[in-house]
Amino acid sequence: MTKIVLFVVGCALVLTAFALVWPLAAPLYAQLQVFCAQPVLSSELHLSIDTDGIAVSRGEKLLTRREFLSFGGLGLTLALWLLTPGFSWKKRILWGTFGFVLIFFWHVLGLWGLIAFAEALERGQGGGLMTLLYSVIAVGDWVVPVVLWGAVLISYRGSGAAP
Repeated sequence: MTKIVLFVVGCALVLTAFALVWPLAAPLYAQLQVFCAQPVLSSELHLSIDTDGIAVSRGEKLLTRREFLSFGGLGLTLALWLLTPGFSWKKRILWGTFGFVLIFFWHVLGLWGLIAFAEALERGQGGGLMTLLYSVIAVGDWVVPVVLWGAVLISYRGSGAAP
């Protein structure tokens, strides 16, 4: 029971530290997403970084914005991998890096989904499937790190190998 409490408290502390550092790193992280997403968008759409996040515009019209606060899954990924008991530091860094790369691609997918959702709303077709798609992407920011972490832990436990 003590290990679980220490794990939860440690995760809370890592998430707090991440929240304090994130305002400094968020613009760089967002710029990397813009670099990856812009080439596959239509030429009329423009992505830019402002004080709140990634702004998506068509000409002078702002379509939508992805706020910096929507990238919390990065902090959760960091907390889960740093504090998993029984893992060597090499495996923590390896799996943490893999988790960061996976969540980055999830965020780029989320940006594309947000743009598609905003365009569908602009055409008056934003209900139903588009709303469900964007909701899945938004919730996935917190679910993807936990699923990856759980899958790795289950695979180590199932194989009988020590983490």
